[in-house]
Amino acid sequence: MTFLPIVERELRVASRRRGTYLGRMTGALVAMAIGGWIMLGMHENAPGEMGMVLFVALSAMLCLYSLGAGARITSDCLSEEKREGTLGLLFLTDLKGYDIVSGKLVANSLNIFYGLLSAFPVLGISLLMGGVTPGEFWRMSLTATNLLFLSLAVGMFASAICRDERKATSLAFAVLLLVLAAAPLIELSLNLAHRNRTATTQWLVFSPAFAAFAAFTPRIGFKPHDYWTATLLTQAYVWIFFLLASAIVPRSWQDKAARPPFALRTLWRRIFHTDPVLETARRARLLEVNPFLWLAARDPLKITVVWIVLAALTGLWIWGYLTWTSDWTNIPNYIMSAVLLHTLLKFWLATEACQRFVQDRKSGALELLLSTPLSVGEILRGQRLGLFRQFAGPALYVLAIDLFFLSMGLKDQWIGNASGRNYWVMIWLAGMTVFVMDLFALSWVSMWMGLKNLKVNRAGGASISRILVLPWLVFTVSLTVLGAIRVLAQFGWNENIVLAYWFALCVGNNLIFTTWAKRNLLDRFREIATQRFDAKKMRFAWITPGATRSKTELPPVVNLR
Repeated sequence: MTFLPIVERELRVASRRRGTYLGRMTGALVAMAIGGWIMLGMHENAPGEMGMVLFVALSAMLCLYSLGAGARITSDCLSEEKREGTLGLLFLTDLKGYDIVSGKLVANSLNIFYGLLSAFPVLGISLLMGGVTPGEFWRMSLTATNLLFLSLAVGMFASAICRDERKATSLAFAVLLLVLAAAPLIELSLNLAHRNRTATTQWLVFSPAFAAFAAFTPRIGFKPHDYWTATLLTQAYVWIFFLLASAIVPRSWQDKAARPPFALRTLWRRIFHTDPVLETARRARLLEVNPFLWLAARDPLKITVVWIVLAALTGLWIWGYLTWTSDWTNIPNYIMSAVLLHTLLKFWLATEACQRFVQDRKSGALELLLSTPLSVGEILRGQRLGLFRQFAGPALYVLAIDLFFLSMGLKDQWIGNASGRNYWVMIWLAGMTVFVMDLFALSWVSMWMGLKNLKVNRAGGASISRILVLPWLVFTVSLTVLGAIRVLAQFGWNENIVLAYWFALCVGNNLIFTTWAKRNLLDRFREIATQRFDAKKMRFAWITPGATRSKTELPPVVNLR
């Protein structure tokens, strides 16, 4: 009997897939572009200083890439099979839980691992510039790889537990955040409780993120055993989550009988839901406004969750202000806090806008709705009204916080003259305007992407890349090119012109993609909603996302009995 047969098959299939080689090339090109941009901006600095900045910047990006991409790509690999009812077929064979989990892990993570591996030679350029030791390079490479394994294992664990795609993704990132932040929070709490306590690493080593900082041992004062302890503990987390996923999968794929809700869930609904009579009246009013609005906004808990998250973040910011008042009130903190709130709400709206269309198209509900007198325009209007009910209040709350940061920044000593105050006001007004326009554009683009794609994560990612990533990419590349050919040096680096250029890029990008998505939704909604999914593109239990069978593909090595 072949050991780990699905893993062997996936590796042999991947060697014949063009995407495997394309992923490695893409990872290397992206790392080279980032490294080249950093070196271009620091060409006047000393080689050792440039090498250290390049090493730190690329290391941070690789660690974030490992943590984010791994959890995202594996969080729905098992839960999708549960929804389609194909996971149980594998248990008709001699396969065990660890066979399936390891096979899924390899199938979904191979391209990510190759992309990470291809960036290491670019990271090694810092060794040639000086300022970085070989030990720091190897420790950081090991840390990035270890973090990738951790995020993959956490994603598999969440996918083994959940059946819904969004719940699996949310659980994966929540567990990952808990593992990363629990130990530093404990250490911080002990330091605050005991003011005279000497800061130690006895709790920090339990956080996988600590290994990324301890990789610079002894440059920043840590000892070698601190790094290796954190690395070994991270590897222990990997195996714990992997074994948990392997043990859960054989017991979680079956359909279970409906059970009465837990006491905690019942209490939750009693607190945040209104009286049944009032709830019935509310839904009746929604039905009178728009039938699809009644369908999209029938769960008021979605609105409550958004407010709870915003309230928690506000409370955390106030706690930081009360604890470190002098260090907390500064320009960078205002900007980072606003960017965090903006990004959170944009990502949330993008995934929420596409979820309804993805689920309804897969279940055939959209096709049934189109057989009713309900028009395409009414369906789109109902979906947008549902999004407005859920995110209009939180968006106004975030804009109010922006005005607070704007007023606080005007009191900062860094902004001393009239021109500095005017530029500060222009930055916030431009950011607030782009924030509102991004939300509007994301609502249209995410609906169109949700109609076209099979998965919520894929549809949301496509919308975010078009509305949020593309303008910044064009802005960065264009400024880099203009700086390289000395155009900006001839006319001077006018901050107002650069801000106006960024604002025009964001506004123009939003207008273009909003018009494109709106036209496609109005013209092709019925065509896309009534199309059947191509069976060749539907992923079976051991086929990776987007893969199709070809003449060179090997047959499965497992036989169903």
